[in-house]
Amino acid sequence: MLDAKKIIILAVSLSVVMSGCAMETKQEAAQRLQSKAGAGGDNTNNSQSTAGKLTSVQFYVPSEKENKLSVIDVVSSKVVGSIPLAEAPSTIVFSTTMREAYAANMMSSTISFINTQTLKVEKEVPVGPMPHGMVLSPDNKMLYVAAVADQFVYLVDTKEGKEAGTIDLGQGAKTNYLVLFGDKLYVSDHENHKVYVVNVKSKQVIMTIPTGKIPRAIRLSDDGKKLYVPTAGDNALEVYNTADGKLLSKINVAQGATDVAVSEDGLTAIVTSMEGNAVSFVDLTNGKTLKTINGLAGARHISYNRQQTKAYVTLSGSDEVIVIDTVKQEIVEHIKVGAQPHGIQLKALPGIGGSC
Repeated sequence: MLDAKKIIILAVSLSVVMSGCAMETKQEAAQRLQSKAGAGGDNTNNSQSTAGKLTSVQFYVPSEKENKLSVIDVVSSKVVGSIPLAEAPSTIVFSTTMREAYAANMMSSTISFINTQTLKVEKEVPVGPMPHGMVLSPDNKMLYVAAVADQFVYLVDTKEGKEAGTIDLGQGAKTNYLVLFGDKLYVSDHENHKVYVVNVKSKQVIMTIPTGKIPRAIRLSDDGKKLYVPTAGDNALEVYNTADGKLLSKINVAQGATDVAVSEDGLTAIVTSMEGNAVSFVDLTNGKTLKTINGLAGARHISYNRQQTKAYVTLSGSDEVIVIDTVKQEIVEHIKVGAQPHGIQLKALPGIGGSC
């Protein structure tokens, strides 16, 4: 019995070690990252094999004009790999295991199935015209895809590797970005200025929320009670109550509001503005913009690191990803990536506290 216990303890210890930053507290992760970064470039292997390691913490950035995906190492802020994709890739999502990624290719109307260890595309699945926003079910089995050029959300069975039906939002609807909470799917319609709320079990629209002009990359609070909607036509960040669809607040930001990242405590947000070439720091409690960084060519999409100490923003006009210190609210790095970067997503192992 004692030997069996020792084996179990050893197995658990090995799993923690192998999981890298996934099982650390935020404080432990910060210390490890600082020491690793201070060791210089010797610890960063720029080969494709290193970029494909599951223990690597990276950002994936699709490039519309070069039809590829850039892999950015978080610690070194260097591009360590790339993956050829189909025509005009826009957004990307990961499975919860981080072993698979899915990229929407707008002009080829396909979804690329990517093996994140080999950094190779294993399958191309046809969907509707101009796929754009995507969200994956928590069990990794169903991918919901917004097709900008028509009224449907396309369902992709990730295990079978094929389209598995559609959700019809009604004649004249246009799908853009999506978020999922429980059995409710929220879909922004940038042409008709609304967000549809869909029950994914019945595939029926159960609520329609009128918004400001040109809603884009919508987000939900962690508890699902608030919906954050950047409206490009109103140059605003709008916040809605998901229970009844009522507007809670409307905060002025830079021109062409595009995407938003909300802090874990729900007190602050960062809003990108593609046409305004800017990033706005927002106080959600007081409903005010605290600071705006201008001169950011085509500031498009945004993603936090796991500690939310940094925000990464794609600049489609200068072919860069900028790194923002969220405490100082200033740019600390510029990373050159492929031409016209679009979306950006973090690949990091799930675990306690979040790490990198």
